[in-house]
Amino acid sequence: MSWKAPFLAAWSLAKFLYRAARSTARFYGGRELRGPARSTATAWSAGTRVQREDQEDAAAMGSVAWAPPRISLVKQPRRQPSPWARKAAAWLRTYSGKGSHTLDRAVAALRWTFRAADRASALDRAVWRGLTAAYRTTAPILGNWPCWPYAARGLVRVILTALLVFALVPAWDVWAVLVAVLATAALGALLPRMAPIRPGDDVVYGPRLWVVLREDLKLPDEEEAAGWLQLPARLDADDARIALRLPWTFRGSDMEKESITALMNSRLPGEWVGRYSFRGDHATAVYTHKPPPKPTPPAPEPPAAVNIWDPKVQEILAALGPDEFYLGQDTFDRPVIQKMADEQNSWALSIGSGGGKSAFLQWLAVQMLMKRGTIVVIDPKMVSLTPLIGIEGVHDYINPRAPLDMRASLEWVADVLDARNFEKKNGIRTAFPPLYVFLEESNHLADVLKEQHSADKKTGESAADPVWRDVASILRLGREVNVHIIAVFQDLKDNQFGGVSLSPLFPLKFLGSYTENQWKRIMGSRTEMPAIQKKAGRMVFALDTGEITRIQTPYAPWNPELTKDQNQQEAYRLLTAYYKELRATHGYTTEGLYQAPPEPSEEAPPAFILAQSRDSAPEGRNGGLEGGNEGETAGRASHDDAHVTPLEGHVTPSRDRLRLIPGQGQGSGQEAVQDPTAPPELLTLAEISRRLGPADGVPKYDTLRANKTRRDDFPQPTVINGKELFTESQIRAYYAAQEKKA
Repeated sequence: MSWKAPFLAAWSLAKFLYRAARSTARFYGGRELRGPARSTATAWSAGTRVQREDQEDAAAMGSVAWAPPRISLVKQPRRQPSPWARKAAAWLRTYSGKGSHTLDRAVAALRWTFRAADRASALDRAVWRGLTAAYRTTAPILGNWPCWPYAARGLVRVILTALLVFALVPAWDVWAVLVAVLATAALGALLPRMAPIRPGDDVVYGPRLWVVLREDLKLPDEEEAAGWLQLPARLDADDARIALRLPWTFRGSDMEKESITALMNSRLPGEWVGRYSFRGDHATAVYTHKPPPKPTPPAPEPPAAVNIWDPKVQEILAALGPDEFYLGQDTFDRPVIQKMADEQNSWALSIGSGGGKSAFLQWLAVQMLMKRGTIVVIDPKMVSLTPLIGIEGVHDYINPRAPLDMRASLEWVADVLDARNFEKKNGIRTAFPPLYVFLEESNHLADVLKEQHSADKKTGESAADPVWRDVASILRLGREVNVHIIAVFQDLKDNQFGGVSLSPLFPLKFLGSYTENQWKRIMGSRTEMPAIQKKAGRMVFALDTGEITRIQTPYAPWNPELTKDQNQQEAYRLLTAYYKELRATHGYTTEGLYQAPPEPSEEAPPAFILAQSRDSAPEGRNGGLEGGNEGETAGRASHDDAHVTPLEGHVTPSRDRLRLIPGQGQGSGQEAVQDPTAPPELLTLAEISRRLGPADGVPKYDTLRANKTRRDDFPQPTVINGKELFTESQIRAYYAAQEKKA
């Protein structure tokens, strides 16, 4: 026997005892018996599971993907008994031969057996539900065994060992019970520490994110994430920061930065923004939560109302220059003053219903009167500038049934423009008083004038209305001689204005109570549209440069105690008085007009009113039969010197105010005596049109005016005080000759 044998045996025994002691210490110390730690638990605190790099989640994902749904959307057919079972059941129910009683007892016994088995299965299901609930309660706790603190796992193993000794070694049962009780008490004290810790976001997202980042940064596969990427344990913390070290080869182009930022935002919860630094020992990128957008303060708005009678407004008016107009208050409650000169010599307005268009035009008229200007109002709808009627130096053409008057007024303005330009060119005169032209409802005006032009144009003349060429000339040349146009449009379509493009000739445009389509038609799609506000007096004015200003125009105060019509009447009354006061204060001059503007023709009642009979239409203009049994009607002459009403008849006061329609009062009574030597009566064409009609071969007034303007052989008028007068016989004879020629 060699001397080495005892030594080797002792060495083997020592190694065995060492391994046994180490295994015992690991076992009762709560450590894993083999392999590395499967969690981050410590001796006294729980931990989280450690994900091994070689562990694949594809199998788990596959099991979830292939698992059948809990609720199938495919309707399963109901299972039916087989044919032989149905036949057997029918035979048992209907058999009544020999042995039927025994068969009935056997069936009854089977039914009792089935009921008993069903009760037993119900009990079994109840027990199973209890066991299942207990399992569902304890399974998560036991399943987190690797995450328990080492002390808790060691105590559980001590308790199990004590119970095993108690069962196998009766002599040590007292000591085994004592050890089990003490270990259980100690385990109870550790229960609060046994709850598993939720894995941090750095553990959940870090390894997966690093796989992609490493490829994007072109780093070797052996590089560890710890030296390059730092994620916080909680990404939802307000101060969470993601630190990323960048390699020297990272150039930091916008495309590279956007790629890294897109990766962070697509893989991590939340929205992140990065701050890159390429100075110092290492280039770094630090990502933090994207700050929430700052609350946008409400956009400033003009004041809710601006009172035209406010003393501050009157002070602003008194300080205006010759070309300056006060438009209202802007979004900072500052006065907005715009010159009506140079490039902004003429203005265009497009204001919807309820936007305060009429009040704004009336407000501009206030300032025009302060500048001693002559005002020409062309309004085919007769409503916007009513308070200006009758003011000295204001010439109104507001009769839609007299389009020739409106055309003549525009032609007169064009003639004044030519005369002024001639004087300025030749140095005769260089300064002129202002001449303002209001074109209200220009689209409707264009339709009225086009209809008249189509009816009057001669063969070979262009279908385009030439008057709009005059308007374009005024817009182009008016700034040199103080002639201005303020036009109101619904739309600026060239084909409606004789093919003349008017929109570029209005560098300054006002819009109010507009729609999106209306803005695009007038301003174009390039100019950004402000928010739409449907409010009286709330407007924006825009220049061709794209500059837009929102204003609140001055407006007469509203009295809530009065109705809408009463407020309007009160405003008109005050404005009319104000206009007269301004004319009296600032004066008026006709210098630079050369000739008086065309006199508007007397407005004739519509044909519908003229056709009404006083006897047949009591509700009409001429009233009904009055005077009881006196027998006086509008169709008879009086017996007292050809007066309409009898001097001694029973007549109401309203009868005395009536005027006869021409042709009435020529009945069977006494005729009025006329002097045969008296000269023929001179009348205007409007009066002749009222007295004569198609029955006399005379056309309507509009046709009379057109024929007078365009026909060279029309009778020559007698001019008295600027009015062109004719006799009935002239007109009768002219049209009688025309009828013979036809």
